[in-house]
Amino acid sequence: METSRTEGEYLAAICSVLAYVQIHLDDDLTPHRLAQVASFSEHHFHRIFRAVVGESVMDHVRRLRLERAAFHLKTSRRSVASIALDAGYGAQEAFTRTFQAYFGVSPRTYRQAHAAHQLPSSSGVHFSPKGFTPLRRSVDPEAMDTDLLCAAHRNWPAEFEHRWEEFLSFVTGFATLVYPPRMNGTHDPEMEERMTDSLSDADKEIDALENEVELAKQRLVDARKRRPKEPIQDYVFTDFDGKQVCLSDLFGDKDDLILVHNMGTGCSHCTMWADGFTGLLPHLQDRAAFVVCSPDKPEVQKRFATKRNWNFRMVSGHDNSFIRDMGFWADAGPYPGPWPGVSTFHRDRDGSIHRVAKTHFSPSDDFCPVWAFLDLLPEGQNGWEPKYSYTQD
Repeated sequence: METSRTEGEYLAAICSVLAYVQIHLDDDLTPHRLAQVASFSEHHFHRIFRAVVGESVMDHVRRLRLERAAFHLKTSRRSVASIALDAGYGAQEAFTRTFQAYFGVSPRTYRQAHAAHQLPSSSGVHFSPKGFTPLRRSVDPEAMDTDLLCAAHRNWPAEFEHRWEEFLSFVTGFATLVYPPRMNGTHDPEMEERMTDSLSDADKEIDALENEVELAKQRLVDARKRRPKEPIQDYVFTDFDGKQVCLSDLFGDKDDLILVHNMGTGCSHCTMWADGFTGLLPHLQDRAAFVVCSPDKPEVQKRFATKRNWNFRMVSGHDNSFIRDMGFWADAGPYPGPWPGVSTFHRDRDGSIHRVAKTHFSPSDDFCPVWAFLDLLPEGQNGWEPKYSYTQD
């Protein structure tokens, strides 16, 4: 049936608001500003928007921001804190509470789960990787013709400003929800209860601590970016085949180099770390050059790497001062000798090399997942130590 001219104008105005919201999703979107975009009074705008879209304008903005945040949680390794900031939340805790209210799980749990990033919406408007999906239909076109709201405004002008949601609920049949609606637009008390009570106190504490750890890691990343770059000379190493190779050669066609400091064949811990690099190598090399350096002689490296089926490049620091100069050699203390860790280097256009970051390896670090898995067991690591082999030779 052909729509009336008034209804068509309403629809066109709300569609212009939807487009404005999508373009300015990172801006401070207020109901007053969006009513101006629609060229409606703010009170009239709220009623028409809800009738067309099926949710209040701020619920709509919040949902799109959360859908976008959920998409980034799934498709990027950005921190929850960074994604929360982009979603308009000044504090990660507030974002986590809102996200859990809508999706039923915390952002960290959602990131690991197989779940869609789109929330229920009667209008069909969603955030998508290609932008936003279009308005599918007007949710309640009959509500556009009601005069009840105007009557309410005339009869209770003093109360109307802060009670407009109650009037809208009465006029349109849509309640203002803190929790997401069902597909038919009605409130689901059972879902609210599950969202509120599904986590035990211990789970909530764990989630809060994980958020603290993630925030601390983000601060650590930021601090490393502020660390002054160290100019590094072009050290000369020896590779598996006894050939000399410069540090600059290890970059290949990349501008960045990840160099792992390995203690050598005498350390079962370093061996376990290196075993894990084999599977990670294709992913790492897609972004940066990757090499492992140890103090072992080249022939010892080659023999051991062949036995372990290592597929990454190795160089020997046996005949140079590289390991010591990089701070991965202890002359005294309880563990004198080489220390494990990683340095990252950047090669500038003029060929100069700088070290941009460094850190040491230790049990429970981020570079070997074995420890993290063991920490989830009832008794944790329980004195476990890695071995070179777990089968009888």
